[in-house]
Amino acid sequence: MLDILQFRLNPEELDQLRICQVQPRSDCHAAFTVKSPGVVWPVARWGDTPVEERINVRGWFPLLDKMADELLIWQPRGGCIFIYRDRAVYRTERASPGVLFLQLEMNRLMAVPPRQTDLRRVSTAT
Repeated sequence: MLDILQFRLNPEELDQLRICQVQPRSDCHAAFTVKSPGVVWPVARWGDTPVEERINVRGWFPLLDKMADELLIWQPRGGCIFIYRDRAVYRTERASPGVLFLQLEMNRLMAVPPRQTDLRRVSTAT
């Protein structure tokens, strides 16, 4: 059994992937087609992709590049990846449910209590 890689990311990184989509998606956060190690298109298509949608976004976002590299380990021929807030899957055919290849975890900001000051030092300085 293969281990599933886990990525920690900021919500802003995930939002960047959604913004660069050719069309907004309602079924997932973002979807891409990984054509080869150097080519990633901002759309998921199984058939012919129109020329105007063949925008190579490889190198635009480090997170997407890591995801594409990981997919190519699982699927050397590339394919369509679908990114959700908690996972990324690839599909081998249009109707398949998808194969999990990445688990995603959002970095959360933590509230840190204010630092206590030493009252003795403050009072002796006056």
